[in-house]
This record gives sequence, structure tokens and C-alpha cells, in this order.
Amino acid sequence: MKTNLLVLRASPDWLNFNIEDSRDFLRSFALPETLIIEFAGLWSRHFKVDYRTVRAQLKQLALQTYVDVRQASLVRHEEWDGRVAADGRVAFVDDDDWMSPGLFEDLPATGGEDGVRWGSLRVGRVFGPNGYAGPIVQRRSLDRIVYTNNYAVTARALDRLGRAAFFGHDAAQHAFDQPEFALTTTEKYLSCAVKHPCCTMSVSYLMSLESFRSDPRREISNFMDSLDAIRLDEIEPWLREPFKRFREVLTDATRPH
Repeated sequence: MKTNLLVLRASPDWLNFNIEDSRDFLRSFALPETLIIEFAGLWSRHFKVDYRTVRAQLKQLALQTYVDVRQASLVRHEEWDGRVAADGRVAFVDDDDWMSPGLFEDLPATGGEDGVRWGSLRVGRVFGPNGYAGPIVQRRSLDRIVYTNNYAVTARALDRLGRAAFFGHDAAQHAFDQPEFALTTTEKYLSCAVKHPCCTMSVSYLMSLESFRSDPRREISNFMDSLDAIRLDEIEPWLREPFKRFREVLTDATRPH
């Protein structure tokens, strides 16, 4: 019986998404409201597959990893009632990250805790100088940080604090840091944050670079070279299939017109 939940945060229908609607989203994060409009136009002028289609393809890849998680059901946040089975857990996901199919099997058994935190992988350049100095697949440190997809909570925590305390990772960080919060952890790496070129964090950083605005092809070439440098046998077994597919999607998407 599937007692665990994966709750998908806000996620547009990317193929039919009106780019103009990105203005409100960006304003809510105090980012320039034309950021994605300008990026999408720049991207389309240089690469074969447009921004919205890339986002749609990467969403489909992410959703497949969520559907493949055993002992769990995927539900959109609009359809979730804020509850989970007494012996289950709920984790929160974005539409472009990946989860291990064995996530809930590999976590410590539930036993009266409020939440659990596991290791988070990251795919993407570092947002700063020498962004490709290290491998593009990174193991984030096992510390107190709650990332977007490396935590889950129990019915006990939801009953006490409510869904708003955990839906976003910043709020979850505050809850997890409280001395009365009963936390368990594992050193296993069971999820991956994917900082692809079209994600909002990447867009914000890249559009701040005059070199990227002038010609994005060098940056994207560096990104693809870093992907190609990774041997599948060097990364977690569960990560190999989504990583391989990710590389295929971006190889096709970033071909010139």
C-alpha cells in the first residue's frame, strides 16, 4: 500500500505557458519582471528548441522519476488536502528535479519523528567565477541545510505545524531548526536538484553576464562539455538513467538553427 506522498509544487503547463505570465512570478521574488521574457527570446535566437519546450521536456523527465518512486503517490499541491497516512511521509518536489526510486525504502523506518533529511545531489555549474572548475554533478554537504527536495515530514509534524510550515524549503528550514522538532537523518543521497540553463536561478545568473547576453553559445557549450565529461559509472546508480536522458534532451535542444 502506498502510504507516502510526493507533492508537486506550482508547475505550469509549459507548452502552453504564456511567457508574459512570468512577470508576476518574478516580481514575487524581487527579480526583474522581464528576465524570462528576455532569456527566452535570446535562447530561441540561438538554439533549436525553444525555452518552453525545453522546460516541458525536463518536466516530463522529472515527473517520470517521481512516478517511479516506490511506495509513493504523486499529487499536485492543488489537490493535496494537507494530510498523510499516520505511518507515511510526505516530500515536496519541483518540476525539474529527480528522486531516487528507492527514496522511501532507503529512509530510516518511521518511529515518532517529525521529519527526515537526506543527502542532496546537484547538477549544474556553480553560479560564480570559474563555474565549471569542478564536476557538474556535486554531492552537497551533509549538514543542517534543507534544500528544495531533500526532506520529508510525517503526519505528526503536519498535524502540529500545518502544511505551510513545510511546503517551501525556507519555511521547512525554520521548522527543522527548532529544538523541539524531532529529526532523523540519513547519509544516503536520494534526490537531485537540477540547475539546468533554463531554470530560474540559472537564468538570473546568466542574464547578469554581458558575455552571455552577447552570445550564449559559449556558456552552453561549456555546460554540455561538462555533462559529457561525466561517466555514468561515476555517479549514483539511480541517477544514471535520468542523467543520461537529461544529456540527450539538452544535446538536442542546444543544436543551432
